[in-house]
Amino acid sequence: MDTNESSTITLTKSPFNNASEADLVIRTADNVDFFVLKALLSLKSPTSFFRHVLEPHTSERSDLPVLKVKEDSDTFRIMLFFCYPYDTPNIETIEQFTAVGVALKKYCMDNAFKRFVKAAITSRLIEEQPLRVFCFAAANGWRNTLATPLHPEAELEDLKHMNALQHFRLRDYHRKCGKVAQVGFDPMHGAGMTWLQGQASQLLFLQSIPSCRWCLKPVPYLTRSGDGNFRTHTWLRDYLDEVNTQASERRRPEVALDDDIVYRAVVKSIAEYGHADWTKIASKQIHRYAKLLAKEIDRRISEMSNMTALTCLPPNGLSKVSLDVDWTM
Repeated sequence: MDTNESSTITLTKSPFNNASEADLVIRTADNVDFFVLKALLSLKSPTSFFRHVLEPHTSERSDLPVLKVKEDSDTFRIMLFFCYPYDTPNIETIEQFTAVGVALKKYCMDNAFKRFVKAAITSRLIEEQPLRVFCFAAANGWRNTLATPLHPEAELEDLKHMNALQHFRLRDYHRKCGKVAQVGFDPMHGAGMTWLQGQASQLLFLQSIPSCRWCLKPVPYLTRSGDGNFRTHTWLRDYLDEVNTQASERRRPEVALDDDIVYRAVVKSIAEYGHADWTKIASKQIHRYAKLLAKEIDRRISEMSNMTALTCLPPNGLSKVSLDVDWTM
């Protein structure tokens, strides 16, 4: 190794600074060295570039071959965390999202890219800037970035990566997701929750008798689950109305678990039942129902994604790949 070159090279921080646990050195564009295991870089990725990194090599460090890459150390560090069985790293900027995603695809790191996508769709970034994320995903032919609803219209420089047809189809997709996310009303059977089949016995507020077991008054709200017909008080109807309103705008299953919405349901139910026994279990019961509801909303949105699966032509124009929504370039 050249002396002048070595003086400008630094070693990254833990956990990629131990030569005894590596068989390859990655040297980034800003001259930072990472000690890595090729096997982990190509795990579950049969076409991974690193599966085929063999000698001859032009330089060594700690008797290990050195591979120079064009990515900077910040990008490569995030990439490595997706390759290794460590906690998922945070993706905090559009620049990180793009650089890491492009590099993972460049090196055919399939398993790491799957982890990257999962991290991206649950990150703060996609909550705050979903349109920008989609624009870059569309430009790079990436999939699974459409589940997050768009924020109200905004003019962004990044829209240059997205044509009008793609934008229209994304909007249409989210409109359909908002529609199918409406839970609590079955157009075939009226007020109904047939998706609760096998779960109704856990929900004590679903009563098969006309009078409430706690307040002894008539129970006004009729509903149908997969386990039969039940009655409950109006707090459940109001809770579902509020969730449906939010789901039509946000199109995410987490709206069913919204702290404020659940809190209002608990308070109203306690007021309606007016019984100490219900008060003791109100929060637990309603949270249990909210989790089941969130699962159902997620199922419906996922089915919508599968129903609309078509094809698109990636930017390179070389081949077609299956995507959740047709965003033909």
